[in-house]
Amino acid sequence: MNIILLGYNGYIGSYILKELVQQIKKNHNFKIICVGRNIQKKPFKSSKITYVKWDFLNFLKSKLFFFSKKNILINCIGKNSNNSKNLRETNLIFIQKLTKYINENKISAHFIHLGSVAVYSVEKEKLDRIRNITENSTIKSNDFYSKSKLEADIFIQKTQKINNNKLSYTILRIANVFSYSRNSSAFSLIRLLLKKGIWIKCSHETRYHFIHAKDVASAVWLCILNLKISRNKIYIVADDVNQFHLHTVYAKNYNLKVLSIPISLTFLRLITKYFFLPKKILNLFFTISSEINYDNSKIKKELNFKTRYSLQDKII
Repeated sequence: MNIILLGYNGYIGSYILKELVQQIKKNHNFKIICVGRNIQKKPFKSSKITYVKWDFLNFLKSKLFFFSKKNILINCIGKNSNNSKNLRETNLIFIQKLTKYINENKISAHFIHLGSVAVYSVEKEKLDRIRNITENSTIKSNDFYSKSKLEADIFIQKTQKINNNKLSYTILRIANVFSYSRNSSAFSLIRLLLKKGIWIKCSHETRYHFIHAKDVASAVWLCILNLKISRNKIYIVADDVNQFHLHTVYAKNYNLKVLSIPISLTFLRLITKYFFLPKKILNLFFTISSEINYDNSKIKKELNFKTRYSLQDKII
């Protein structure tokens, strides 16, 4: 069976490829087809790995020759910018065209789609509300990004019901991804605050929502290993950490004193509700004040998922 990795040289795609390469050494039944807009970078050479150039726009059969009768399709194509047109084209329309091609050509595929916890749209609602989010929590959108991700998830589910014999899916709703090579400004700030021994305290229930790219790759592989279990399932892939606990552990390990700077959640809620703020400032407020917990117990229970690169162990 072929594993087709769309966007293999992207941020998350590159980590998934490393995980797949390690695993196929143990399993001789899989071949990896790495698909990218540019294939100059070929990090691994093996008879089991093929690199294919595709612009993700041309859906002629001659361009998609790499599909076989049975495929595991990992979609790492996506955008998170504010441009509504680009978000829709990449996060939704691409999915629509791809599934249409699969259906019309009667291709059998299990679709592992990298979604986002943004589809729950809870962090920007009430900053002073404690909530536990599971796969069954209410989904909705409140910006261009969450809307495009949500519509893609719904479209995949509807298409699967129509073409049940040929198409199945696993949707992974992923929290903010971090690594050592490429990080968001919010993550960089948290790391700086940790090193300085500073905790911007909103409450003892606030959490950071980050997961290492290697753990995301591990979750993808577990879906492949357990196709029957993960078939037509949605999993939250997160590794939430209590802020107070993280700062305390870090300070203890590095012999620092924690300087707690209190900020009222009510104050932050009023500011975000009535004032226009730059996106980076908003993201900072949501990062330090979130009392949301993205519950990963389902993927732990069903697929035996374990985080190997927890934030509290790896943020150095």
